[in-house]
Amino acid sequence: MDTSETYDIETPYPYIEESLNLDADTFETMWQLLSCIFDYWELAMPTSGAKSQLLVFMQNRMKINLNYYAEYKNAACVIHELNQKFGKHNGTIHLLTSPEAAIKPANTRLARARQMVSNEFITLALSIGGFKSFGAKNALGYINGGNVEGKAPYRIFSDHTDEDSKKDI
Repeated sequence: MDTSETYDIETPYPYIEESLNLDADTFETMWQLLSCIFDYWELAMPTSGAKSQLLVFMQNRMKINLNYYAEYKNAACVIHELNQKFGKHNGTIHLLTSPEAAIKPANTRLARARQMVSNEFITLALSIGGFKSFGAKNALGYINGGNVEGKAPYRIFSDHTDEDSKKDI
């Protein structure tokens, strides 16, 4: 077999090898959407790295499913239209809360922006620091961060004596 042939190599998804770059305006609009999600639900925005995590998240989505490229472009257009109609902050809030955006199947541009983009960004917001807003002191995301000596994961085992157990009751 000729090693230059790649058409018969098993792959879980077909994707383009070239870089899939969104234009700066679309990415900036997606960043504003993620920032609005953090603000609206009063989630703890990480002090650094959130913007690069958003970029990696979006690039990974587009590599797995090329339709995400169109979904991000659509969401940016929808957000721009809503911001013109309701005002910058209120337009994005409309996307996040409008009952019309929750219709199934998502067959309007508004519904697609909500269900294919902003709903996933809410999950991303939780995973990159939003859990801290709910009282998790050292949860750095779904996997609770690295196994770092001196920094316990979510819980640590505590060997109680009988006297200590009685105090807890």
